[in-house]
Parts: sequence; structure tokens; C-alpha cells
Amino acid sequence: MLGAKVMARAKINLFLEVGARRDDGYHDIRSVMQSLELSDELYFRRTDGSAGRIVIRCNDTCVPSNAENLVWKSIEEFDSRTGVIAGGGIDVLINKRIPVGAGLAGGSADAAAAFLALNRMFELDIPSDELADMGAAVGSDVPFCLLGGTALVSGRGERVERLEPMPRVQVVLASPGEEASTREVYDRFDALGPAAGSPAEMEVAFNTLVAGIRTHDFDSICSSLVNSLEPATTAPEQVERYKDIARQSGALVAMMTGSGPTVFALVSGMEEAAEVAWELEKAAPITIVTSFAGQGAELSEV
Repeated sequence: MLGAKVMARAKINLFLEVGARRDDGYHDIRSVMQSLELSDELYFRRTDGSAGRIVIRCNDTCVPSNAENLVWKSIEEFDSRTGVIAGGGIDVLINKRIPVGAGLAGGSADAAAAFLALNRMFELDIPSDELADMGAAVGSDVPFCLLGGTALVSGRGERVERLEPMPRVQVVLASPGEEASTREVYDRFDALGPAAGSPAEMEVAFNTLVAGIRTHDFDSICSSLVNSLEPATTAPEQVERYKDIARQSGALVAMMTGSGPTVFALVSGMEEAAEVAWELEKAAPITIVTSFAGQGAELSEV
């Protein structure tokens, strides 16, 4: 197969507990991640390599088109394990819809899309767990972005366990539109120390959330959302303002996702989502209405 199209879905963290920095520089995490319908579109095609071994184009000039791009790294990782590209090349077109550097795993989602596309184009039928292993070598969120849906993620992100599907809930995202440095947020977290709650409180919140997901008890879900990194955000004023606006305009709950600075608000329906988005648009440069999705990266017909 010469080409493939993949939908690369964003994610949010419904729960994020971060441990101390490990010897390898990473942090152990325990997180409940949730895919969103918000997605990038990526188009891949095999070439003879005359224009370059890897060529990446994107509608967003903030996205690098060189070896810094996680899609590039995924292609290199895939080829290092399979050798299928040989003397040929891969062209990639990224239609970027997920805000860059917003804590929504847009780069990791695109990286996951690359593994799916290459596996399809070269007709290798590599199992999903092997693709996830490749993805973990590229980025901590890539294994989840390959599987998607609702999942418990642990280790540095390489261990992914699917949970019961969440109810289809509307989500409103608000972002200041400025790229945040994940490294800086984690450095701030290390300096501040855990502040989201005691280990016992975190355990209660985690168990309540997982039980709520299993029974579709949305009140339990909303009452147990926690993000250890929120106190370490590089944009504290914006995060608190967006959360306040969302709650005051009808959101059931609002919290920062990942390393931020994007805030997500959960609402009960489309009318409520429109009202929350209307108010957030007055303060946030980027406001997006989306919903929960049942899977991560997904191959589509070209």
C-alpha cells in the first residue's frame, strides 16, 4: 500500500499522580487518560526518496519539519526495527488541529499515527503491543495515544491498561495559546514537592474515580479528578481564571490537563457546552468544544 490516512486523537488526564524523579530522569506516574474526538489528520505516502528520506509538511509553522518532530522520530524508530524503508522515503502531511504544547499530547498522537500508518503501508501486521513498545522509545504518551479510549497509565507512560469506556461527555478546552515547556513544569514540580494531596488522599481519589468509571457514576468521576502538576503550571493565573469561568458558567468540573496550560471542563450536554465555551472565549485565545472518544489513533480510508 502506497499511502495511509490516520486520525491522531488528543488526550486529557482525568487523574495524574506524579512521583519523584527517577535515576533515568523520568518520573513515575499513575494516570487515568481519556482520548478526545479532537484530532490531527495525517497523510502518509511511500516515495522513492528523491525529495528526501523523510519529508514532513504541516499547516502549523510552529511544528518542526526536521528530526525534532516526533513523527520523524517514529519513522526512524520503525525503520530501525524493521528496515522496510531501505532506499525509499516517506512523505507526511500533518493537518494540525490540536494546539501545540498545550498538554494535550498532540505530538505524541501524531507519533502514534506514524506507527499505525507505516504498519499498514508496508503490510507488516505488527501486533499493537509491539507498536506500543516502539512508541515508548519515542515518547511517554505514545503508547496510550496508540490505544486510546479510557486507560490507566503507569510507569513513565509505557504501561497502559484499558478501563471501562466513559460515558460520551462534552468537553470544553481553554488554552492561553502559548506553548508550555513540559521539562520546566516538571522542574517546578520537583522544586515545589507534592502539593495535590497526601498519598492517602490521592489513593481515595484514584479508587473513587476508577469505581465511578466502572459504574458510570458521573458524580464520583467529577469529584475525584486530580492533577499533581497543576500547582507547578507555568501559567497559574490563566489556569485559575479558566477554571473559575468554566464552573461559574455551568461546567460540572474543570481542571488542568497534563503539564498544561490547557484547562478542560466537563459539561452535561451540547447546550451547556456552548454556554461554557461562549464565556471562556472571552478570556481564552483558544477555546474548543469536543467530546470523549473510544479510541486513540485510527486509520481512515484515503
